[in-house]
Amino acid sequence: MRKTGIRRILARLSVALLAATGLVLTGPNAAQASTVVDIPAPTPGGVSMTMKFYGAVVPQPYTPDPDAAYNEPNTCQLYFRQFDPTSGCGGFKFGTVLHDVREQPGYKAGLAGTGYFEAYADTDRTFGCLRPDGSFDHSTSFVVHQDQRRLSPVYVEGGAANLVQRLRDYPDAEYGPNWFVNFTPIVDVDCPAGMTPTQYGLKVSNVRVSIEDPEIFGTTTWAYPGPFYA
Repeated sequence: MRKTGIRRILARLSVALLAATGLVLTGPNAAQASTVVDIPAPTPGGVSMTMKFYGAVVPQPYTPDPDAAYNEPNTCQLYFRQFDPTSGCGGFKFGTVLHDVREQPGYKAGLAGTGYFEAYADTDRTFGCLRPDGSFDHSTSFVVHQDQRRLSPVYVEGGAANLVQRLRDYPDAEYGPNWFVNFTPIVDVDCPAGMTPTQYGLKVSNVRVSIEDPEIFGTTTWAYPGPFYA
């Protein structure tokens, strides 16, 4: 067998092993998971959901400035009604579209909805140090993991009443609540002299969107194991 053939086989085996271990190897050459997924209705005749992972910011290098104002480089600060990850701390956006809400008995009965949508996800961020030539030193890497981090809602979109009213106002469109994450507090990345802190990658998994609403949505959870990568 040619050496090139052996290399291909070894490369495929390496990718399979990494996928099985779930390591957060999400640098420039890592494969990207699908960013849009469809979640079936949890109950027959219920509401289905389209989830979208987008707008991720992975600071490279990772040099957040805790004193920077919201409009300055490497800031972690958000201004009023800003729903985006910052350049200094990074993060991501998460959007949804709900389907068949107008077919629910409560909607047809003219009810407004009283519940509130909440979203949670596991997050894994890989940090480490860049060598002077810009390459990543894997011996310095470490992972910051958060179980079921609560995602921040975009203004009033998390309320069922707001969503239902939009559906009534615009009968030809479908909507859903949206969220975002701005990763604070700042992570301490201690690098040797001559090396620069960086975030190597981001993994988001086990996403859950839930609501308790007796009028239209009932007690419902939409879940997707993921992962999403950036």
